[in-house]
Amino acid sequence: MKLKILEQYPHMTIVHHVDEKKQVWGTSHRWIAVQNDKGWLRFAQFPFHVPRDLFGFSRPTARAFRADKCNVFVNRLGNVLGIRAGQVYKVTQKNAPQPLFRINGDCVLHGSISEDENGNIYFGEYFMNPARTTVRIWRVVPQLDAWDIAYEFPANSIRHVHGVYRDPYDPEAFWITVGDFRGECFIMRTLDAFKTLERFGNGEQIWRAVNLFFTKEYVCWITDSNLEANHACRMDRRTGKLEIGMGIANSGWYGTTCLEGLHVAFTTVEKGPGITSQNSEVLVSRDAFHWESVFSFKKDCYKPVQLFKYGVINCPSGRMSQHALYISGEGLVGLDGRSMRIDIMETEKK
Repeated sequence: MKLKILEQYPHMTIVHHVDEKKQVWGTSHRWIAVQNDKGWLRFAQFPFHVPRDLFGFSRPTARAFRADKCNVFVNRLGNVLGIRAGQVYKVTQKNAPQPLFRINGDCVLHGSISEDENGNIYFGEYFMNPARTTVRIWRVVPQLDAWDIAYEFPANSIRHVHGVYRDPYDPEAFWITVGDFRGECFIMRTLDAFKTLERFGNGEQIWRAVNLFFTKEYVCWITDSNLEANHACRMDRRTGKLEIGMGIANSGWYGTTCLEGLHVAFTTVEKGPGITSQNSEVLVSRDAFHWESVFSFKKDCYKPVQLFKYGVINCPSGRMSQHALYISGEGLVGLDGRSMRIDIMETEKK
């Protein structure tokens, strides 16, 4: 397989979501934009926030002050949820976003928000949490006019939530990934709308995941570790048995499964002994366990990386074709604070 860049969006910092109508949602600075057959149109604007928005005038300062970090998610009813600077909003066209409630942390990880068949939205708190305080999974009702805590992890149990994902093979099941250090890394499942969680794993780095990939037989991931060597992993749905596969050069944060069934993952350039490459790779797989690299972006020169951001590729939530796949990035040559639409093409076998 090979990757072809179809279209570039130099002013679209992050593409967040593809909705049920196939409209594409992104952000540029504080603007929330939607792409339809008329192109990119401004939909609404997040409120000005100090100090981050005082430094959004250039990419280096925007990176240092996390000025572009936010989330946009559209549920099946077409209602738009936004998260920025720790505030959750109901977003409507041409009006100021309506504040709903505050969460721990700035926003959540890309692609980590999900919904049930009725349009209830779920997401978990992602924040540095040095004191290991309680961490919550939030539920927002379909009309975005009420919310509650769906589940609360007790203090000293995890650092934060990486993602909440609905199982495409079991509509009643949601899977949750949590981390980050020894005794904190698990994959969890709820079958009763978060009344209870079933825990898989022993807390070690091999169970440290962000995004999950689903097949009929397995739940799969690429480990998200800067501390230890990274691998492709899968867990048997019936037995819970872990299988450790091929080595991966860097940690794997984000990914998606395309309409055609192709799984796509992206590696991250961060710091630590588990990071062995200065390239963020685009990986593809038919079974979410055996991966092939089809493209890569080199980490840029801005240092220290803890301040000016790691090299990251992400993609929106929602369903996309492998021939019209949106990606965004930061800290990478040719993909920093910008987005593009790509085609992952089949190549003829010799």
